[in-house]
Amino acid sequence: MQTNYFKENVLPHLLAFAAFLVIIFIYFSPVFSNKSLAQNDMIQTIGALKESVDFEKKTGEEILWSNSTFSGMPVWRGYGTNIFIKANHFINNIIPTPVLLCILGFLGFYILLHIYGLNYWLCFAGGLAYTFSSYNLISIEAGHINKVFDMMLMAPVLAGVILTYRRNMVSGAALTILFLALQIFYSHVQINYYLLIMIIFIVIAEFIRSLKEKQLKRFFIASFILAVCAIISIGPNFSRLWTMSEYSKATPRGGSDLQAKKSQGDGLDKDYALSWSNGVMETMTLFIPSFYGGSSHEPLSTSSATYKTLISNGVDKRQAKEYISGMPLYWGDQPFTSGPIYFGAIVCFLFVLGLVLIKGPIKWWIIPITVLSITLSWGKNFELLTNLFFDYVPLYNKFRSVTMILTMAEITFPLLGFIVLKKIFDGELSKDEIQKGLKISLGITGGIALFFAILGGAFFDFSSATDAQVPQWLSESLKEDRASNLRMDAFRSLFFVVAAAAVIWLYINDKLKSTVCYLAISALVLIDLWSIDKRYLDNSDFRKKENYEESIFVPTQADEIIQKDPDTYFRVFNVTANPFSDAITSYFHKSIGGYSAIKLARYQDLIDSCLSKNNMSVLNMLNTKYFIFPDKQTNQPMVQNNPGALGNAWFVDNIRIVPGPDEELIGLKNFNPAETAIVDKRFEEYVKGINPKKDTTATIELIDYHPNHLKFEAETNSDQLAVFSDVYYQPGWNAYIDGKPVEHIRVNYILRALKIPTGKHEILFKFEPRSYIVGEKISRIGSILFLVSIISLLGFQIIQVRKNNKERS
Repeated sequence: MQTNYFKENVLPHLLAFAAFLVIIFIYFSPVFSNKSLAQNDMIQTIGALKESVDFEKKTGEEILWSNSTFSGMPVWRGYGTNIFIKANHFINNIIPTPVLLCILGFLGFYILLHIYGLNYWLCFAGGLAYTFSSYNLISIEAGHINKVFDMMLMAPVLAGVILTYRRNMVSGAALTILFLALQIFYSHVQINYYLLIMIIFIVIAEFIRSLKEKQLKRFFIASFILAVCAIISIGPNFSRLWTMSEYSKATPRGGSDLQAKKSQGDGLDKDYALSWSNGVMETMTLFIPSFYGGSSHEPLSTSSATYKTLISNGVDKRQAKEYISGMPLYWGDQPFTSGPIYFGAIVCFLFVLGLVLIKGPIKWWIIPITVLSITLSWGKNFELLTNLFFDYVPLYNKFRSVTMILTMAEITFPLLGFIVLKKIFDGELSKDEIQKGLKISLGITGGIALFFAILGGAFFDFSSATDAQVPQWLSESLKEDRASNLRMDAFRSLFFVVAAAAVIWLYINDKLKSTVCYLAISALVLIDLWSIDKRYLDNSDFRKKENYEESIFVPTQADEIIQKDPDTYFRVFNVTANPFSDAITSYFHKSIGGYSAIKLARYQDLIDSCLSKNNMSVLNMLNTKYFIFPDKQTNQPMVQNNPGALGNAWFVDNIRIVPGPDEELIGLKNFNPAETAIVDKRFEEYVKGINPKKDTTATIELIDYHPNHLKFEAETNSDQLAVFSDVYYQPGWNAYIDGKPVEHIRVNYILRALKIPTGKHEILFKFEPRSYIVGEKISRIGSILFLVSIISLLGFQIIQVRKNNKERS
């Protein structure tokens, strides 16, 4: 009996997984030749974290703050008590990250389909459809790793929730705890938020079903179990959640202290949040990948109109090929894009077929989630709904790039599509029902594809704001290529729709066996998605691992000159590129700029009002000792020393009290930071009684630098107010004079200041956030509880399975 059980219930799934491994190993074959992806976000992350990584290697201490990006900000890298930290490092050292992400995506969606009773053939095909959805691969190529981890973990969390409500509370609880804890661990909060929306819809649907079937008792028990699962899943991640929640209040997501921005309420500026919004017609890229051109940097072939125009105008063939290697083919409203969100022509066809043929509770949550996902992705192009959510739905205004909400539809499309295949192959639908459904779904999807294949070019002008990058004599050729790509991909989608419909029709008419149909559908799905994915993530995106970091982060002559400075702590302003979206400088220096979507809100205000306008007073108070700028003749980076940099700390002669942050920021436009400190009225009590006098003998000097703590020595003949060129951030930074804790304040909108009494003193600033210190202790307990829960649930389930097997035998 055990042998038969293994062959029937375990071996098929193992073979399906093995087949997927072969496929994914072929797709990512370069990683097995000692190559890795050159991902922009990962490159920027390496640059931003270089200082932290170096100090951790040197001292073995957890680094919580970095001064190499945006003049200083928290980094929150380790969370050493979280049980997943070491497991994550261990697995990533064995399995290349792109492969691991796809394995998680395949297994997660496979489990979700299996929960709905699909056989291993359909689970395999559905797993392929979800994993190879273009948004997943494009996000991997871009280096949005934590986002993709959380995307890939959405399906198994949903599987755990549904299993708990429908069939097996023990197995469902184990699945939910494991995958929800992992979801929280990778902590892409926007994806976590979308998962929560999906769970809410599922809970509502399950409540309605339970009410109709008079099973409310089971519903409430399952809901209680899931609530406990959520608490257990949070446990190991408590420190991470607490620190993130605390820090988010100081970022643009937490709102601004400025009156103009405060009037908009908490959350991101609406224009900024909605800058990446799908056009209404851009939804068609789910079905026809080049409907809106493709990506903002996509190659054309030598048969393209653009190439032919270049040649006909006397451009050398080699130069013409180089020119067309990266064209702005995307012509939609978004600032730029790395590629379309393409679910697959077959997946879209099957989804429509599911809408026609499936009845029952599953549609109660799939349809509203799908509609919500698509319409909210339109963002500024559907203001009625977007404004409703942005203004009234909790937390919605904390997130940008609303196109990301299509991750919900990315699950619902293949889920409904492959469930309808199960009903067809299991004989749950009559032949007449299926034939009618095929006619309707083929008519809708095939008709749309055929319409745009023949007439699509007549409805659009295919122009874009990015066309200004292209010579005017080439613009018409570029539009022609965009129109051609739309037509070709529409015909392509038509082919896959007809092919999938034909397979189903042949099956219901006894022309093909089910096994052949399963293989055909799997092959068609894979070919459809693989060929589009390879447009945006192929072997050319990989680089040799040897000296990979050194090959990217090559110091310029300017960098080498600056690095010879014996001073340990000063800042650099590099304007050879956009300094506020570049962390390459952070790799070598402590940078005024950087690369981060979660910089401090006050620092963003400083960028907008002062730094982007080269306000020298502000640059001096931030101790900007060097500027890197391009030479006008050679365009090579050049170095300029800034004699006005004020150093790490100084005493001021004047204190100017202003009514609030708006006046504080305005005051930075015309003041001398070496003499004056601008103080918000909220700190007036702190500076009351201080009458700073010019003391030419007073000294204050940094004697020990560490990202987590700074030690100074000061000596003065009278009480003074010292200003430090370091970013003020509370809660977290604590000040000590001669070992005793003292209060410090914010001045000049962004800097720290401290009262220094008469005499010689040692001053220490330490970054010791309570959210991290206490949170780590709670996370340690949470990790233990997580392990005990998982082991207990699995043990109970194993006992139950053995008991059931004995009863069957």
